[in-house]
Amino acid sequence: MKRGEDRATSLRRFARLVILPALAVAPVFAGFRTRDVAPAVSETLSPVYFAAKTIEIRPRDMKILDAYAIRLRGEAKRVLLIEGHTDEPGDSAFSREVGEQRAESAKAYLVSRGVVADHITTASRGGGRPACGEKAPTCRALNRRATFSTAVLP
Repeated sequence: MKRGEDRATSLRRFARLVILPALAVAPVFAGFRTRDVAPAVSETLSPVYFAAKTIEIRPRDMKILDAYAIRLRGEAKRVLLIEGHTDEPGDSAFSREVGEQRAESAKAYLVSRGVVADHITTASRGGGRPACGEKAPTCRALNRRATFSTAVLP
């Protein structure tokens, strides 16, 4: 638990950061049940960011994805959930579409680097889960991202 955090808040944070990503990636593999995913070995990786109104991977973020690709290629039982986000508040169809395209763009890059496509699940969060809630341009830039969660199947 974090300092000053009650048990219920700690459990909600654990579920959001560990359990839910594991549940989301488990159905990728036919024959594996959700309980077969080992949530204790799940982790959240650093996000990559996008310029406004684009789905293109920036050169500095390619280096991050290259490191992820090396790691994922070396662990056959590791699965990945990529969630695309936008800087548009709310959950409009346009935001969901852009979020999905950003997640798919990151997936395509990883697959081009040798990661097995079947080990990757994508989802769009649109503008529904902002990293920063302010309207300042620097804050909105933090919301244009793809986030990565991994889990290891037993």
